Amino acid sequence: MKQTYRYPKTKIGAKSFNKIVKAGKLLFGKTGYNQTSINDVIDKANVAVGTFYIYFDSKLALYHYLLEEYQEKIRQAARLAVKGLHSRRDIEREGLKAFILYVMKEPIAYKLIWESLFIEKDLFIDYYTRFSNSYIKNLKNYDDVRKDIDLETASYVLMGIANFVGLQILFKSDPKPEDIDNIVDEAMKILDHGLFI
Repeated sequence: MKQTYRYPKTKIGAKSFNKIVKAGKLLFGKTGYNQTSINDVIDKANVAVGTFYIYFDSKLALYHYLLEEYQEKIRQAARLAVKGLHSRRDIEREGLKAFILYVMKEPIAYKLIWESLFIEKDLFIDYYTRFSNSYIKNLKNYDDVRKDIDLETASYVLMGIANFVGLQILFKSDPKPEDIDNIVDEAMKILDHGLFI
């Protein structure tokens, strides 16, 4: 049975909804999905059990909502960063930087996204498949993208670069703006010229 969530229809409902989402994000990030109960979420959110079920069918539905929210916020950050750019190379550079800046503000996104592989594998697959499909659709539209490569593979390579370069930044104790630009430039050097001589 599909687990669903419902958006609030009133301002008061929006307050309760947002409290539940904030509590879920905090608890899933701190103790993990399996160690967090619905009671933990409603206690942290300070809402009634019935209020939770107005918006979410289950704990999994809340988790699903959070994954979709992260996906949309990552896309939104990238869209804003690449507005007005015309070459795919420039779009990749600024999109990569936008992703890094986003995960610096929301490092918990990594935990929630990757934990989904162990909670419900289909959630994890769907998360990355949707990103891949969007990438493929966009990569087809640019003349500066090679025509002799498989775009699905390219989409996963680009997502992999973003994921792990993002981690590279998070592993630094106090990254400076120039560190981010340097790492993005190094990643782009590999994309521009390849790794091998």
